[in-house]
Amino acid sequence: MSFVRPITTIPLYGTVCRRVLVGLSVLGARGETAHWFRFDTGCDITTLSEDVATALGLPLGGASVTIRGSTGTSAGRLIDVRFRFPPDDLSGNPEPLLAARWAVVNGRTDLALLSLHDVHEHFALWTDDTHLYFTNR
Repeated sequence: MSFVRPITTIPLYGTVCRRVLVGLSVLGARGETAHWFRFDTGCDITTLSEDVATALGLPLGGASVTIRGSTGTSAGRLIDVRFRFPPDDLSGNPEPLLAARWAVVNGRTDLALLSLHDVHEHFALWTDDTHLYFTNR
């Protein structure tokens, strides 16, 4: 097994919601910086807002794109990144640095969504009532 994350329950707008947060370490201009990402199975590509990209020291520029989501569209850009998943829970060994292409959307909204694509490529997933398990493929 690689790592386990709790399924947290939060009240939101009068209803009970559940989410899973995954701490990624992202290689940027400041070295490796840790940040929490919400695991979003409906997100086609890992997506950050500009303020998160800046905090992680990610590059400016990139190919301009229009990002379409369930709530609308936004201008954005694609950037190449290097990141790693959390260390193995049993051994404590770090996961390798991985390369990916992520979307950065305009705005300062503290948005950090981890796509199913970036997870499923490296991990098998399973869950019980309280946790989501990420097992190395």
